[in-house]
Order: sequence, then structure tokens, then C-alpha cells
Amino acid sequence: MSHDRQGLTRRRLLQVSLSASALTASLKPAASAWFPPTPMQPAGPFYAPFKPLSIDNDLLFLPGRTQRADGEMIHISGRVRDQSGKAIKGARVEIWQANQYGRYNHPRHENSNLKLDPNFQGFGHDATDEAGAYRFRTIKPGPYPDSPNWLRPPHIHFAVFPPGGPSWTTQLYFAGEPLNDSDFLLQGLPTDADRNRVTVALKPPTAALEAESRLGVFDITLGIPGVRREKI
Repeated sequence: MSHDRQGLTRRRLLQVSLSASALTASLKPAASAWFPPTPMQPAGPFYAPFKPLSIDNDLLFLPGRTQRADGEMIHISGRVRDQSGKAIKGARVEIWQANQYGRYNHPRHENSNLKLDPNFQGFGHDATDEAGAYRFRTIKPGPYPDSPNWLRPPHIHFAVFPPGGPSWTTQLYFAGEPLNDSDFLLQGLPTDADRNRVTVALKPPTAALEAESRLGVFDITLGIPGVRREKI
């Protein structure tokens, strides 16, 4: 066999080998994304004692009233998913929060000197759709003193009840709030990444929303209690 023929054969074998390797690689399943769970946070003492049928995902107005709640209108939306990124359909998402003045509409806050807004119940719920999406219209809560030496930053409590699974409670915080830096619960999270997962920046609304409102996106990843795995 001539040197030219040998060189051609070697090149051909190399091409075949590379093609086979590429085909084998293409047939291998891609490494699946693995999302860190949204940090769990305590429900706190003001989980609202309201009947579910009396509330919905619009906290701006109470049923039968035309006067809306005081404060800055915000929309909070997002998706509920598992750690593989799969949408969780039919999960009940509940929120509860203080009003603009930092007052909860809850019996445990009745002795507060903070103003009660009669047009704000402070509790709502929604159910995720096929894409795991939920949304709320509410107001941005005010800070409130949790003890003589502790002023909590504005935040919204979340509880997610997935079909057939345990509930997941967390809290949403707002980016840029000075009180975030001294909040025991927020700063008690282990890493900056954990704190970022529960902190939302409010941005200008989309064309479909009220011009005076702001929009925050809060995706919630439900983890498996006791199991930690890094994203790959």
C-alpha cells in the first residue's frame, strides 16, 4: 500500500472515529439543571385566620367595597417548580402581609399603635396553572417593630401547598430596603445566594398593568426537606 493510500486510510478512520464519538455524545442525555430550593422561613405569628372562600389573589380591594387599600400598588408573579425545573400545577399559594402602615389585620396585632386600614385584609391566595404560574395584586407593606429593638423590613409571607406534598413557607423581601441589612431572619440565611433568592427588585409594569404600579417576579423552588444538591 502506498504512503498516500495509507495516509488516506488513516484520515478516513479518524473521520469515522470522530463522527462516531460525536454521535455517541449526541445520544447521551444532557445533564439536567438542578435548582437550589427557595430558602424556607418561618410563618410568623400573623398567619391570617380567614376562611379561604372569602379571599382571592387581589388584595387591593375587599369584596363589596370600592375604596382600595392605601399604599403603593404592586404586582407579584412567578412560577412554582421543583428542583428539576418542572412546573407544579395546582399548588395553592397563600400570602399574608402588613398594610402600608406596618399593621397586620390579625388579632395578635390588635394592641399595636400602628394604623389599621379597613380596606385591606392582608391575606390572599391563588392556584398555579399548567405552567406553575401564580400572581397577586397587592400593596407594598410597611416595616413594623417586632420588638423594642427590632424593626422588620417590608416583607410578604408565602405558603405553598403542592398537591400531595408538604407545605413550603418563605418570605419575600424587597431589594434596596435599608432594614434588610439588619434583619435577623434575612441575614440569618447562610449565604448571599440564599438571601438573593428571597429578595425581589420591583420594576416598572408591563403594558398590561396599571401605569402607577410596579412589578416583582418571585419564582419559588420547592425542595425536598433534608436534601441538598448543587446545581449542575
